[in-house]
Amino acid sequence: MQSESNGSTAVPRELDRVERLFAKRRWLTRDVFAPACARARERAIARLQCTGEGEQARTEAVLVFAAELFRAMAVELVERDGQAGELAGELEELAGLPRMSLAREVLRAPELEALAPNQAAEVELKLLLALAPLRSAALWTLDMVDHVRCAKHAGTGTPSGAMRKLARALLTGEAPDAGSDGELLAMPIMRSQRTVGALLARAEPGQRLPGEVLMREALPMLAATVERDRLLASNAASERALVEASERRLSRLGFDLHDGPLQDLVLLGEDLRLLREQLGRPSGANETELLRGRVDDIEAQLVALEAALRGIATSAHATVLTSRPLAAALSDVIEVFAARTEIKPRVSLTGELGSISPSQRIALLSVVQEALNNVREHSDASNVSVTVALEPSGVQAQVVDDGRGFDVEAALVSAASRGRIGLAGMHERIRLLGGECRLDSRPGGPTVVSITLPRWQPLTSKPVPGVVVAA
Repeated sequence: MQSESNGSTAVPRELDRVERLFAKRRWLTRDVFAPACARARERAIARLQCTGEGEQARTEAVLVFAAELFRAMAVELVERDGQAGELAGELEELAGLPRMSLAREVLRAPELEALAPNQAAEVELKLLLALAPLRSAALWTLDMVDHVRCAKHAGTGTPSGAMRKLARALLTGEAPDAGSDGELLAMPIMRSQRTVGALLARAEPGQRLPGEVLMREALPMLAATVERDRLLASNAASERALVEASERRLSRLGFDLHDGPLQDLVLLGEDLRLLREQLGRPSGANETELLRGRVDDIEAQLVALEAALRGIATSAHATVLTSRPLAAALSDVIEVFAARTEIKPRVSLTGELGSISPSQRIALLSVVQEALNNVREHSDASNVSVTVALEPSGVQAQVVDDGRGFDVEAALVSAASRGRIGLAGMHERIRLLGGECRLDSRPGGPTVVSITLPRWQPLTSKPVPGVVVAA
């Protein structure tokens, strides 16, 4: 594998060849593709620096580069019929990357955690079909009343009765029986030694073994997706209760305003009209005293009205996050972390952060706080850095620690099994604002939490083409 020099780093020419294979797809999301290329190249070079300059090391670097790009563009790829499989074939034929090796890297894509569970499952199944010799694949789960359902299907044909029967056996712990169909493959999706789903697929003729191998590669991500979907569904009732409680509070607030300050304002208006009439009359000594008394009454009513409004405002418990500057609120979060850990994080803030919307500010602060909590509780780190930058494309933020690191997939499944949704919650907060939250870590560290949010544009401003408006 030939290479060319780029500064002090040997950069394989194959990276450029792979990038050209991707670039000719004419991506609709060019604003995603360009930074994805830069990130993939950085990670490939980092892998090369860690593993040395040998042939095997350079091959691994090219694989890392291709897999990173494939995963970053996965959503758009799978939306184009046949494009993902065609690209995988070109990478194998023209860049010498075995489809099996590429599949192992792509099917464990942490980027899918940034998607809604339903979309993540669909993308994972379509990636599996693009990279494995399978004609169809389906994810089966149990609904809230333990009825077997096909949560997502991809490929040719439709889920059959035989598939449903086989899925039911896997989900209920019965002995599965595929019958005489040698092309039908079925695997349980496990979480904490409990079956939470079933992955069923139909292999191409004579391709049962490689199909099974790559199906196993897809199981961990599907397990995390199913678990995240279950947790979000189980929290739906709690969320509805919170909404109902909020609606009751708003109703009570309306009644409080109507029966208290609004009635006082009506009386105050009547007194002001009476005062105006009295001011139009000829004034004598007695009339002057009456006017002074009337002014005193109005002043007393204003004092009482102010007290009533302050009481209602206090009961509403308005949050301070939407009113404080991001730098000041972030400083408070950092100081609390430093006081508890004796680690003073390095903080870098650049750009006009005052233009970040209140919703984005709350989401950023919440994710940074959750990331720092994880550092404090689990990482055993010595150094932590927090960066937030407002760039032309939007907000970029990172929390980096040099702690012991962890296996991201295993941590997500473990947290979900214990009812801890902090990691999943970070992704959801950012995803709901049209952004992306990525968690990169491995045993031995480092751990990097990366946040990207689209640039916010006020509704009164002319929108910038291609920029998502996130309030």
